[in-house]
Amino acid sequence: MGGRGARSLRPAHVLRRAAACRDACRPAASIEIDVPRARDPHHTAAPDRLENIVARPRNPARLVWDEDRQVWEIRDTIDGKRFKRRTQYGREDRRAAEGELALHVAEQARLEDERQAGSPDPEDPANSNPRLVSVAACLGFYGTRQEGTANGPLAGQHIINLLRHWKGKTLAQVRGETCRGFVKSRTAETYSAPGSTKLKPISISTARRELQTLSAAIGVWHREYALTARPIVSLPEAGAPHPDWLTPREYERLLKAAQGWDWTSSLLASREPVWERVPGWHLDAEDASDHLERFCEIGFYSGTRAAAVLDQRWNRTLDHGWMDLNGVTMHRSGPRVPKTRKRQPPCRIHDKLLPRLRVWREADLARGIEFVVHENGAELGRISKGFAAAAARAGLDRRDIDGTMRIGNLAAEDDIGMPTPHVLRHTRVTLMLRAGVPPIEVAEYAGMSLKMVLDVYGHHHAEYQQRAAAA
Repeated sequence: MGGRGARSLRPAHVLRRAAACRDACRPAASIEIDVPRARDPHHTAAPDRLENIVARPRNPARLVWDEDRQVWEIRDTIDGKRFKRRTQYGREDRRAAEGELALHVAEQARLEDERQAGSPDPEDPANSNPRLVSVAACLGFYGTRQEGTANGPLAGQHIINLLRHWKGKTLAQVRGETCRGFVKSRTAETYSAPGSTKLKPISISTARRELQTLSAAIGVWHREYALTARPIVSLPEAGAPHPDWLTPREYERLLKAAQGWDWTSSLLASREPVWERVPGWHLDAEDASDHLERFCEIGFYSGTRAAAVLDQRWNRTLDHGWMDLNGVTMHRSGPRVPKTRKRQPPCRIHDKLLPRLRVWREADLARGIEFVVHENGAELGRISKGFAAAAARAGLDRRDIDGTMRIGNLAAEDDIGMPTPHVLRHTRVTLMLRAGVPPIEVAEYAGMSLKMVLDVYGHHHAEYQQRAAAA
């Protein structure tokens, strides 16, 4: 978001106007004014002159000959401080030295453009007029404030996609017609998943999330510069939620696959799965890793998001989540971790998970390992690839609850996709509701809003419309 990429977030006409203003305000030469000071007969130590009573205007970048070293040097004033850098060129290489000076001027202009993109002049009245504020400048301003946050990478990807369609437009042009045009053109594009060559169309829900980022950017700009009229971003209708989840038997198969087994066939009489060890999987070897098994168990019993599970530590820390086994509490996030809309409240460790955690902790601390989920002591950033392989070995392409296929349907729009790590969160919420746990308690445990629990998962509750159906 920041760095060199931020310059592209300012439209060409704004950059040209800023450059013209800088050139107009830049003096042609250094000026120093010495103002004589009247003598004070009552002050015998008064000086004859008062120097530098008027501030010196900023000297432009220039070449100066260094007699001592016989080379050209670049002199400039940057942030009120004198800047000097010697080149490697002598007097006969004046043209090469001028080229290096041109590069210095261009780099300083780029840095100034980046600064302006991230922090426009708060005194400029144009920043309050939606007709004069470009969508690109607004998105760049928002992007700089998302740097270093958990939402930063996703916001950055959204901004890249938004700029392809909104470049050259101002905030005054953000209205229903242009928003609908964005959705239409965006959903006409395709993408391929990492590691896949199959092209898929961009969904309406993806375009909707990107427009939500645009709306958030406009809101941040408005709070900073008080737009005279705040544009309204028109969003397409949200699709009906259909979160996938696993039955207890499906999770048993997933856990078996995570332990290095492959469901190769089923017994004809009992339909029980026949498992074979994955070739090359030796759990007793010194370099064996049970990271996928740990991830599945913690995710299934706590309903914690994948990133928070991978961030867990055994000992208390301020910047990461940690397992308090004495307090029987899983702290999903450290106190110094920036808060986001995705809440990560502490939760009580499940009774079936606690004994396993105690065994894992004792083994890890004996080896000096601080991560709860690790691969031979190394921290993990993602686990989606290994999870996908385990889901395939467990035969999760077919749903046990209703017999429908998750993938491979005749109509591609009927596919809901193979389970991802997030399915463990959906599973925990669903199973708690089916067990009759009150929705408010489910919301507190999972770190969701009560509205989301009721809207997305409420029909799974054991008492859902029970009295209405019996009336």
